Amino acid sequence: MIENFIYEGVLTHQNSITNISTWGGYKMRALMFGLIFAVLMAVSAIAAPLPVTVDSVKIDSETLDAGLTTVRQLERGEDFTVSVKLSATANAKDVQINAFVSGFEHSRSQPISDSVRPFDLAAGENVVKKLKLSLPERADEDRYLIRVVVSDRSSDSVVREYGIKIEPSDAQVVISDFEISPEDEVQAGSAVLATVRVKNLGDSRENDLKVKVSIPDLGVSANADFIDELDEDESATSEEFFLRINRCTKPGIYEVLAEVEFDEGDEKVTAAKVLTVTEGICEAVAEPGRAEVTGKTTIAYSTEAQSLVAGGSSASYPITITNSGTSARAFVLSVDSGAEWADFRLSPGNLVTVKPGTTQTVYVVASAKQGVAAGERVFTVSVKNSAGEVLQTLALKADVAAGAGVAGVSANLRNALTAGLVVVLAVLVVVGLVLAFRRKGGEEESQTYY
Repeated sequence: MIENFIYEGVLTHQNSITNISTWGGYKMRALMFGLIFAVLMAVSAIAAPLPVTVDSVKIDSETLDAGLTTVRQLERGEDFTVSVKLSATANAKDVQINAFVSGFEHSRSQPISDSVRPFDLAAGENVVKKLKLSLPERADEDRYLIRVVVSDRSSDSVVREYGIKIEPSDAQVVISDFEISPEDEVQAGSAVLATVRVKNLGDSRENDLKVKVSIPDLGVSANADFIDELDEDESATSEEFFLRINRCTKPGIYEVLAEVEFDEGDEKVTAAKVLTVTEGICEAVAEPGRAEVTGKTTIAYSTEAQSLVAGGSSASYPITITNSGTSARAFVLSVDSGAEWADFRLSPGNLVTVKPGTTQTVYVVASAKQGVAAGERVFTVSVKNSAGEVLQTLALKADVAAGAGVAGVSANLRNALTAGLVVVLAVLVVVGLVLAFRRKGGEEESQTYY
């Protein structure tokens, strides 16, 4: 009985070992299967290499070296071409090339990048693709990498990197902002206001920048504004330009042009805005004696004729200049016609400086010459800016009366003699009264009293 118990115990022990071995085998096989599956998944996730090689990359005509060992210098605002030469080691489909510069602060609004549409290459073929890139004028002066990425739909990408250095030019001024008001549409007969903001991106100070705004197709322009100096990386905004559009202007779309001249007039940059002009009230006329000149300057003058006597009296014609701008302006006045019948002078002078927000008056004093025939006369006065450009030509009138002549002299002489006679009579009366008083006093002294 004991033997049977031992035998059953041995059998039970052996069965337990067998069960344990079987369970362990299952676990081992499951673990090995999982490892094999993971390896297969990892292998399947590795993309095949792109069967394309990058033979060379050029900027314009200069071949680049990979990395930052050799750096190509480029200037702010410069446009350049990146040429990429590829060769196919096997058939390649949907190959695409992207070239870009990263790290520019404003890359979202001004990306430095370009790409070409996907194309196919057969084994043994090569091709050169050109990409156009532009460096923004506000890009920081620094070293950058141009990254050229060649890829397709599913293969590994081929990436090459080449060094460039962005430098400021010797003389470079840009129009960083150009604003007009109203922006899109204006009625003929109304005015357009404009401002121009400029920035010096060069590596030296710029002096005497000339800023102009005009509508070339309408022959409308504003007085030029001058910026005395602009340091490196400095910005400045012009004064507000005033452009009056004639009320009879034909409706249409016109270009408003801003120009900035610098480097002693050798360099010029421009910017343009599109403006729609709608129909105005053409039959209306301007107020007489008042001229609104472009550039926020108003010139007021009298349109009535002044009376003059040939060889005699003179007349003054006031011309009032109002400067509504933000900087002082100089004006030069000159009498252009009428010298054959009158003499003219300007008071206080022909040159006047009007401070911003103020008004100055210049008087044109006219004296008709002796012997000039009676009648209406017209003479013109030009108002110019400091650059000698005519802002307005004013037509002034005079009614000339004939001079007094000999009759006039006789009348004057008669008046003078009459006045002299009156004076003599007055003196005689006074003398008579004095003598009478003296005689009366002597008689009183000779009386005798008893």
